Amino acid sequence: MISTLSKTAAWIIACVFFAAGACCVAGNSHAAARSAPYAPTALASNSHLQFTGKLDDPIWQSVPLHDAFWQTAPTDGKPAPERTTVQIVFDEKAIYFGIRAYDNIPSEIRAPLVRRDSVFDDQDYINVFLDPVGAQKSALFVRVNPRGVIADGMYTADTDNLDFSPDFEIDAKASLQKDGYTIEIRIPFSVLRFPENGSKPWNFQVTRSMPRAQHQMFVSAPQMRTSSSLLAEMTALTGLNTVPIDSAWSLRPSLTVRQNRESADGQARAIKNKIDPGLDIKWRPNAAWVIDATLRPDFSQVELDVPQLTSNAQFAISLPEKRPFFLESSDILESPARSQEQGGIGNYAVYTRSITSPSWGLRASNRSEDTEAMLLTVHDQGGGSLLIPGAYGSRYLTQPASEVQMARARTYVDTLSVGGMASHRSYQNGAGMNTVLGPDLVWRPNDRDRIRGQVLFSSTSAIADASGNLQAKTNQSGSYIFADWIRKADDWEPSLTFEQVSDKYRNDTGFVPQASYRQITGQILRKWQRDSDWHDMGAYLWVTDSQTLDGITISRILDPGVFIAGPRNTNFNLEFHPSIAQRVKPGGQLHSFSQWFMTMDANPFDWLNHIGAKLTLGEQVDIENDRVGRGTSLELSAKMRLFDRVEIEPHFAKTAIQGTDGQTALNDKIARILGVMHFSAQDAVRSIFQRQSTERNAGINGVPASSSHYDTYSMIFSHKTSAANVWYLGVTKAHGQGAIPANARSSEMFFKLQFGI
Repeated sequence: MISTLSKTAAWIIACVFFAAGACCVAGNSHAAARSAPYAPTALASNSHLQFTGKLDDPIWQSVPLHDAFWQTAPTDGKPAPERTTVQIVFDEKAIYFGIRAYDNIPSEIRAPLVRRDSVFDDQDYINVFLDPVGAQKSALFVRVNPRGVIADGMYTADTDNLDFSPDFEIDAKASLQKDGYTIEIRIPFSVLRFPENGSKPWNFQVTRSMPRAQHQMFVSAPQMRTSSSLLAEMTALTGLNTVPIDSAWSLRPSLTVRQNRESADGQARAIKNKIDPGLDIKWRPNAAWVIDATLRPDFSQVELDVPQLTSNAQFAISLPEKRPFFLESSDILESPARSQEQGGIGNYAVYTRSITSPSWGLRASNRSEDTEAMLLTVHDQGGGSLLIPGAYGSRYLTQPASEVQMARARTYVDTLSVGGMASHRSYQNGAGMNTVLGPDLVWRPNDRDRIRGQVLFSSTSAIADASGNLQAKTNQSGSYIFADWIRKADDWEPSLTFEQVSDKYRNDTGFVPQASYRQITGQILRKWQRDSDWHDMGAYLWVTDSQTLDGITISRILDPGVFIAGPRNTNFNLEFHPSIAQRVKPGGQLHSFSQWFMTMDANPFDWLNHIGAKLTLGEQVDIENDRVGRGTSLELSAKMRLFDRVEIEPHFAKTAIQGTDGQTALNDKIARILGVMHFSAQDAVRSIFQRQSTERNAGINGVPASSSHYDTYSMIFSHKTSAANVWYLGVTKAHGQGAIPANARSSEMFFKLQFGI
């Protein structure tokens, strides 16, 4: 299969790595000296820590302090202007962090009551990164605001991804004080994945957010913003390598009672009542291994996805995974084939949302000192959309039921990580199969450079017939190649990316919206850091060229831009696209046009804690009509807290393109408002209303007029005492007009109980 690569592609890859290597050799290391190791205090077996969030237990009085913090925002490399202290103790079950954040003006502390995983830079918070493997490649993080609200997840250095999806059985309490606030965090050893008797010390890092007129960020290790990852500098924790971990089981039974109603014009109303028992099992035979099983999982409590403008989208759009079973050790599944960072359209080597409706699943995960691996097998009942990629767009088929297996492994050798993945999906009723496998690597030769690469090969016999149904046919082979390099220096940040997908490449357990193309993307960024209110400024040039494998241009973009960052986390970005070329179908015209693009976001006030806007002005391609017209794309979002216990998040987006007669040819809109009422830290009501509407006028290239809208409403009451113990009572209603079937309505009422044993 390697022979299918063109000489041009091979030459480009060689240039990427040659240029990267040359810069790596020439580059000087600017890493600061690592902070001194910290020895946490072991609690006596008969002692009991009073976990109040106030640090008032006498145990804390004799525990050593770590109080060396550095500033990373608005400027980095300076001692932190406000004092922060960290203390760490552990017993046979958990590790505890006691943190005191001093504040000269405590009245300005932003401490709202928000949902779990909604602790962002508009709030004061403490963030603890804990790396029990000691490789500084991944870390569990716990972010806590002064009201004790938790946001947690996993960070992966290779992809520089902060994933808030996983929820761990972590406890945190906080207390506002007259001189700041205090936080206590309890992380059970049972939620950590690490090798037994490892030779490397555990690592930790604490960051602190202070959103004022000028947002400030402090870090407990001497790390610069130009570091290659958030884990580049951490503090070693000594004495934890031999923490005893007993074999442990946990069971999470669940029971869901629901009623579904569906109706449409010309159809009788259908009512279905269902009682669905479910079970999640977790077995941890030792510190390194964890076995998960799920039977009849129910995901009714998962929040609705934020709607996307897709009526004028050329390719499919990926969405984040939110379902609990797929989130255990989800960082292991990440790989370089995730190229949104530098201009890609969003390929994923593994995309668990391609598993639409699992009836059962089994997974084994392992973390040793230098290696991590995962095996996953699932029975998928199907019913969703199967993505078939093409050079000019994404095609969708109805997904049959299937058996899915995935395997992913990665090993670390100093600054190099080498991995591989394999997946296999076998469709039922003789509809064929899809197999994907290949290696990947990430190399950090110094503290500034990162080089990544991945090659995947596919073999597919599940081929669509004329009616769009999958049939087993002769195997078709394909390949995917990805390579990129990025350098983070004080003033300059260059990057280069190459991506090639062959004509017959399919990855039915990944996310591949486009095939039969090669794309080169280059960016050069010049940065200026100033010791003033507007502390960050920059200018950049981004160039991308995408062609079919036989050299026909699909798209080409020249993108100069500038940005500035300043008070109240304000970020403003302006781009001028003087020369965009885009082709939307085989043999179609290569459209040339220009446009302006602007983004802005800020954290203005306590009650209006976030506003964001994106605006595109100028010309746009009307994909369905295969033409260019004057157009506008606008997206607005906000987060408001008019009262202490009420969250409101409106979101609006619109794309409008003019026709040849000056009238609107396309008007695509979405509107969404999310509201949360917190009765307590355990009880809340979440309500979501969203509308998607599309209108097209007739008379352009034969495209008929159409009008449709789709409304969705959801309300859920939740009582949650922990990630395992929770019950939900909810209703979801949907109404579509202008679609087929006409005037379709559906509703679901459900009650779900889940508890841990």
